[in-house]
This record gives sequence, C-alpha cells and structure tokens, in this order.
Amino acid sequence: MKNHDVYLYGMIVRSTAFLLRGAYPQANMYGEIKEKHSFPGGETGTAGTVLASLGCKVKMDGNYTGYDTDAVIRSFYAGAGVDVSRLRLDPGYEGTEDYIIIDPHTRTILGKFASYFEDYYQRGIIRWNTPAEEDVKGAKAAGIDPFFDRQSALAARMCREHNVPFVTIDEKPGREVCRLASVVAVSGDYIRDFLPEYNSGEGKRRLLKEYGENTGALVILTDGGGTVLYGRKGEIREAPAFKVDVVSTLGAGDTFKAGCIYGLLRNLNDDDLVRYASACAAVACTKFPLPLHPPEPDEVERLFKR
Repeated sequence: MKNHDVYLYGMIVRSTAFLLRGAYPQANMYGEIKEKHSFPGGETGTAGTVLASLGCKVKMDGNYTGYDTDAVIRSFYAGAGVDVSRLRLDPGYEGTEDYIIIDPHTRTILGKFASYFEDYYQRGIIRWNTPAEEDVKGAKAAGIDPFFDRQSALAARMCREHNVPFVTIDEKPGREVCRLASVVAVSGDYIRDFLPEYNSGEGKRRLLKEYGENTGALVILTDGGGTVLYGRKGEIREAPAFKVDVVSTLGAGDTFKAGCIYGLLRNLNDDDLVRYASACAAVACTKFPLPLHPPEPDEVERLFKR
C-alpha cells in the first residue's frame, strides 16, 4: 500500500521575497518595493507546494530546520497538506534562509548556501537527514535533489531498489544520482555557472549527448523562456517555451521539476511530460508569490492542451 504519491528529498528553506515596482536598480541607485512576503521555498520546498496544489499527497525530507525557520516551514506545510514530519529541528542552528529581489525579468538571490556546504565539506558538519527507506517505498514517484552528497545518492539507490521513478536536477553527467534517475532536468543557470564550456547552442547539444551516454533517463535542458532541449541516449528534440505575461520568474525551475514528477505519476510520454512541465513553469511565472498562489490543475491543463 502506497502511503503518499510523491516522496521529495532535498532543500527546503525559508525565503523572503521582495517584488520591485520597476526594473532592478543599478548599484548605488534606489529601487521601490511593491510587495514583500515570507514563505518556505527551495528546490524541494517549492516543488512540494506545487505538487500538493496539483492534488498529490506529498512527503518531504531534507535539510534540518533551525530556530528562525522551523515554525514558518511547519505551519505552512500543515496548511498545504504536505507531510514534513521527518524534518529535524536543530535548536542551535538558525536555519537555512534566503532573500530574493525580483523584477519582471530577473531574480537575485542572497543567502548563505556557500557557507552551508563549506560547513560540510571543510568541517564535516552535516545539517540534513538520512533518507528513510520506508518513505521511499511508500511513494509512486520521487524528486531527489543531488546536493546532499552520500545521502542523496542513498535516496537515489533506494528509489531504484524499490522501482520508484524519480526526477533529479542540476547535476553533472556521470554522477550516481543522474545515472539512476528517470528524468534529469538541468537549468540554463546551472550550465552557465558550473558547465560554462557548454553554454552555447551547440554546446548544449553536445552536453545533451554526453548526458545520454551516461544515463538512460530522459534528459531536459531548460533555458528560462527559451527553447527546451530534451531526449534520451543522444537524441535531441526541441520544445518552445509557452509565452505568458511574466510577473515573476521566482520558482519557475522548481515548478518545472514538480511538473516532471507529476508527469511520471501520470505515465506521460517524453513529449507530453516536457510539455506539461513547461506549462507548469509558465503558469508559475504569472504569479507572485508562487508558494502562496501555486498553479492549479485546471490552469496547467488549459495551457498544456492549447
């Protein structure tokens, strides 16, 4: 008996977002704040919110909460119907938090993620849970962030052992989580920052083939509002992004990930899975703040079927 539709493992943070009235200001210039909101976010946190809005039963696990983040995260997901009972509070830790400044075309993130991972890689401090096998077994599909080193790899192996298809994101070709995934979604931002040698039209086509040589997964390279490249085992297909009136791009990539997971639940073929995920992301771009106004199933279906 499956206990939940989706198991998610990864980053869940407290976010404070500022929506600007106009364009992002230049250095030493003034910017007017139109709206300010605080809510749970992160790659996994946002995906959980979106999947719950799409009607899925979700269980999430991942990084520890802290004294500045725990209450906000638990109260929000209790209202959203997402099970976060596995999350562990570290009372001596402030928690993982970011601040995001948004205009209609950009979002600038300020956080402490570099020091968070430096604590682990340089000082051996772990601030995330080990995934529970019973949670993986209880799911029909999963999303596994690759950021938590051995624990992320363990979650991926558990998914494979229990025949739970999963989506991962933003990981280099050949890494274990990629090799075991059913869908690998790679953002344009990740390619720009961590695989710059592939950051061109032809480079992305080479990258897609390199992923294909190392995994049997459906590999998807997104590019914001640009063309999506995707395929398996070296094939290359293209899908144009949906055109919408953009309010904010915050959370669009995480919503795309949620759409991929939902596509696995619905057993969509590759073309329809990419189209559905793109529709989810496009709807997300018309809203602010996304966690308080996540895409509704009928909104996504209308765009998907257009």
